[in-house]
Amino acid sequence: MTVTRIVQTKKKLHHSFFFHLAAYYFLLFSCTVVGQVLQKKTVPEEDYHLWSDMVSHSISDRGDWASYSLQYDTADTLFAISTKNRKKYLFPRGKNGVFNGENWFACKQNDTLVLQDLTSGKVNYFPKISSYSFSGDGKYLILITVDQGGSQHLTVKNMLGQTVAMVDNLSEWAWNARKDAIAYIVGREKVQILEIFGNYTKKEIEVFTQGEIKNLSWLNQTIAFIQNSGSSGKIYAYRLDTGKLLSFDSESCSNFANDMSIAAGFGSIKISKDEKRIFFRLKERLSNENKAEVVQVWNGYDKQIYPNLRMYGDVTLQDKVAVWFVDSGRFLQISNREEPSALIGRTAEYALTWNELAYEPQWDSEGPRDIFVTDLETGLKKLLLKAYPGTSVTPAFSPNGKYLSYSIDNHWWLYDFTKGEHRNITENLGVPVFNIDYDRAGKVPLYGIAGWSTQDQSLFVYDQYDIWEIATNGKKKKLLTAGRKNKITFRFAALQHSERSKRDYMDRTNSVLDISQKTLLSAQNTATNYSGFYMYSLKTGVSPIVWEYKRTDRAVKAKNNNALTFISQRFDEPPKLMLINSSGKLTELYQSNPQHKNYLWAKVEKVAYVVNGKSLTGVLIYPADYDSRATYPMIVNIYERQGSFLHRYIKPTLFNETGINYSVLSSKGYFILLPDIVYEMRQTGESAKKCVLAAVDAVLFKYNVDPNRIGLTGHSFGGFETDYIIAKTDRFAAAVSGAAVTNLVSGYLYYNTDSASPNFFRFENHQQRIGKSLFEDLSSYLRNSPVLQAEGVNTPLLAWTGEEDKQVYYFQSIEYYLALRRLNKEHTLLIYPGESHTIIDKKNQADLTKRIEAWFAKYLKS
Repeated sequence: MTVTRIVQTKKKLHHSFFFHLAAYYFLLFSCTVVGQVLQKKTVPEEDYHLWSDMVSHSISDRGDWASYSLQYDTADTLFAISTKNRKKYLFPRGKNGVFNGENWFACKQNDTLVLQDLTSGKVNYFPKISSYSFSGDGKYLILITVDQGGSQHLTVKNMLGQTVAMVDNLSEWAWNARKDAIAYIVGREKVQILEIFGNYTKKEIEVFTQGEIKNLSWLNQTIAFIQNSGSSGKIYAYRLDTGKLLSFDSESCSNFANDMSIAAGFGSIKISKDEKRIFFRLKERLSNENKAEVVQVWNGYDKQIYPNLRMYGDVTLQDKVAVWFVDSGRFLQISNREEPSALIGRTAEYALTWNELAYEPQWDSEGPRDIFVTDLETGLKKLLLKAYPGTSVTPAFSPNGKYLSYSIDNHWWLYDFTKGEHRNITENLGVPVFNIDYDRAGKVPLYGIAGWSTQDQSLFVYDQYDIWEIATNGKKKKLLTAGRKNKITFRFAALQHSERSKRDYMDRTNSVLDISQKTLLSAQNTATNYSGFYMYSLKTGVSPIVWEYKRTDRAVKAKNNNALTFISQRFDEPPKLMLINSSGKLTELYQSNPQHKNYLWAKVEKVAYVVNGKSLTGVLIYPADYDSRATYPMIVNIYERQGSFLHRYIKPTLFNETGINYSVLSSKGYFILLPDIVYEMRQTGESAKKCVLAAVDAVLFKYNVDPNRIGLTGHSFGGFETDYIIAKTDRFAAAVSGAAVTNLVSGYLYYNTDSASPNFFRFENHQQRIGKSLFEDLSSYLRNSPVLQAEGVNTPLLAWTGEEDKQVYYFQSIEYYLALRRLNKEHTLLIYPGESHTIIDKKNQADLTKRIEAWFAKYLKS
């Protein structure tokens, strides 16, 4: 428009010199302004607050609505968005959002419940709510409040916000399966039932003895609870279909141990699927003598080291498991001091028992155990698995209780309860089901079990790429996917048409998967870094839904159809909430961080290199303001394998648990290299050095990186690697190490104060990759200890640790500091009081991030 006016003016004034000159300067000024408007800049610190992380999302039952949560530096914001017209509601500081059908959305803002009518836009606020729940038909809302005296109050409201029923002074409550009635304990000595429909009838279950009632449990037609009456307690089972109240009185039971009482811990009562058996816990009655501790006694042959005993108590004295056969009145104690741990199958026909300390003292993270099986009907017990490794997959019952799955010698096995047979179901599969890339010491993990088919007919097993359906007899094996040819890894995505896996003492069962219906699969190719989702059908096999050069994950499926949402992102493209509707159409629901397009942002590439004949790759992040004519400094961040960062969008922020933020460093003008590292046993430090230097050389060969301005950093195991590498090479101009193990000898001879267990396993069977004890291979411990190589350090080092670090004792960092101090090396150590293995306090996070940034700027930019 400006140019047009200038031309018109020039014509009117017939080559007037004055207007020629005026037009020239006006045009020049206009172009300059336009250039300034279009010019992008790197992200300044004052703009970090604009960015958010998409941390969670959900979808309504029919898929008409979705929710997502954005986490900013200052607070979180929760959103509900229509998948039809993109109508949106926002809830600052909203947490735990739940859809109720397609018309309502609820969330908590601090202690206030917000109930949003998604149709009318009307919103109700209910203050001082501790918890809430919707009825099964979605017509009622249950609100729980707690008064200053600690008493709970239950209020039932309809969806207009009107109160239809109230219960005061209750201590526990539980829904029935249909969620149209509530059982609750009122006054600690009464059990009542409230119907959430019709006249909202209250009915009391008459208990004729006195005593506090606890542990309410409701399954189908049975309500069970414990009463602390007498010295040992009672268990009650109320049958709704007959109106009968049955009880188990421990004091009148002939085989109930005199030194036991019924325990009333949270969740201790479990009702079997057929409602004929009630499982509960027993507590040993021990002497209450409080003897003052004169001295700590650490006995070398103890099953538990003293700190562990003090933290957890004597494991053999933990609460035991027992069962009451409701109809016959029979009682059976299942676990005892010899086998204190127990696991019950979903059908409650069999129980496993073991002692996790049986082979102590031993040197792995979890010791082997002898696993026994008890037939609960007959009470007969036999040894099932001898010295089963504690680090193996914990055995799990099949959904219908016919089989037990477990892992031995890199294979999946089943135990057939009916035939009493152990069966290796993967021995003739033709491909390994264990992780072939695993290079740590100790037991190699398996790729996993996805779940069971209905009626316990087959098991779904993963290999490196594919999903197999294997019949329980081990003979019929069906390959569901064909990922190996193109190196695509398929896994079941959102659980649909399935019962989810369970993980409590009553039931450790894998999911039930019904593949007769269309089933969603996630897929990724780690070689090409494409990922997406496929649909599996018995008729058509595997067909793609979305496949792109991005990170696609966190699929959430609607309950009542095949609509689903997922997150899509790239390093240079902020996370998007995507929708695949029930017809299979792919659309974008929300693009986070829309301001991203106004700023310069880094691109990212893969870097290839070879170490000991093995092809490896690293992730290389460019400076955000990259100019191919310039030369840049580079920061190398190390751990083990970091390929997952290729497509991970990272918001710029000062609040980083390890002080490192790739987007911030990129905006400051650095290349960032994230190399993959592979290891040789007992050559941990040297393996890291070889891989890191090979990756650096590959970058220097191709990219504009100044070889004299390269920094190195790592946290935890990466901190150990950093400290080792700078002791062996002067290739790095500066280094930052966080929470590092520096002395493998003292690290080995210490214990993790978080779990109160020895650190032996970390060196013999885990990440440090020594594979032998200190006394079997002292030279490897000495050779891999950075503190003993400190004389070779010429790289300025900034180290940091938390004074409360329970995983890597902070004196490990002090040892390295003192060694470098004695050797007169340039070194600064930061110790953050109150912090643990990572930095949690936001003020401390910002402090660490700025200090690391300043450290690298001093040595890499001056």
